[in-house]
Amino acid sequence: MRYRPGVAAILQDRSGRILICERADRPGAWQFPQGGMEPGETPVGALRREVLEEISLPRNAYSIGRVRGPYRYRFPAGMTKKGFHGQAHHYFLLRLRGPKRLLNVAGSNAEFRSSRWIRPDEFNLAWLPPMKRRTYRRVLQDFFGATAKIKADSG
Repeated sequence: MRYRPGVAAILQDRSGRILICERADRPGAWQFPQGGMEPGETPVGALRREVLEEISLPRNAYSIGRVRGPYRYRFPAGMTKKGFHGQAHHYFLLRLRGPKRLLNVAGSNAEFRSSRWIRPDEFNLAWLPPMKRRTYRRVLQDFFGATAKIKADSG
């Protein structure tokens, strides 16, 4: 199996809430900002690029805390992306240092349509495609001790 290397950003505010973003192409699908690493790019370099591209947050507006991974997931059977059968992401816990107004998820190449701040234990696995649920459950447990579940209210 070939896994595409990537990064994901868990941005946390001063009150402990984390940023989740709703995908522009799938209303009701919420996730962390994430993306693949370019050839020759380091995980930190990819993180800084993805955070700037996806939520317009400059590097001086956050600090990098813990890093864990890679966490892997497979694409559905028969699906590949750029020749890969899944993704292997390093997850970064970021602390917001600047004001929240610096965030902008609706940029020119917007992958997201909106964002919101939640407690880690409020994350609903039903917001994700099935292939990502196990990974997010482990990430939320590893970073916050939170137990993510599939809840009836998926909005």
